[in-house]
Amino acid sequence: MSPKSNQTYTEVVNLQPDQHQVNLRVKVIAQIMFGEVEDDKVGEVKDGNVGEIEDGNETTLSKIKVAEFLVGDSSGCIIVKAINEQISLLEPQTCVMIHNARVEMYRGFMRIVVDQNTNAEIKPFGEASDDKVAHANGGFKRIIRV
Repeated sequence: MSPKSNQTYTEVVNLQPDQHQVNLRVKVIAQIMFGEVEDDKVGEVKDGNVGEIEDGNETTLSKIKVAEFLVGDSSGCIIVKAINEQISLLEPQTCVMIHNARVEMYRGFMRIVVDQNTNAEIKPFGEASDDKVAHANGGFKRIIRV
C-alpha cells in the first residue's frame, strides 16, 4: 500500500478518541518504552515449529516486540505504540509519515497505534529540523534555535 499524493494529514491537536485511518506527519522525539511479549497463535504453524498441542489445536509461541515513542508536530505531542519491524523506522530525531493508524484510549489518554490490524505504514520523510521540543512546567513547548 503506497500513500497517495493527495492524502490529507491530521495535526495532533485535531485527533479524536477511537479515530481510524489517521495520517500524520510527525517528528520522533524519544523512545520511552521497549519490551517483548509472547503471543499464542492457535492453529498456526510457522517454519515447521509446532508448540504445545492442546485439545487437538497446535499452538506456537512467538515473541512480539512492542515499543512506545513520543512524537509531535507543531500542534502537540502524542505517544505512538509500534510493533516488530515498525520499531526500527521510528528513530529519535527523525521525521516520519504515519498512514492508516488508529487512535485508542489508554488510561484516559489518547495514543496512536500502528500494528498489523490497522495495516498502517511508517515512512521517513524530509530532514529533522533544528527545532527542539523540551519538557517544561509539566507540558511540552517548542524551543526554536536562531
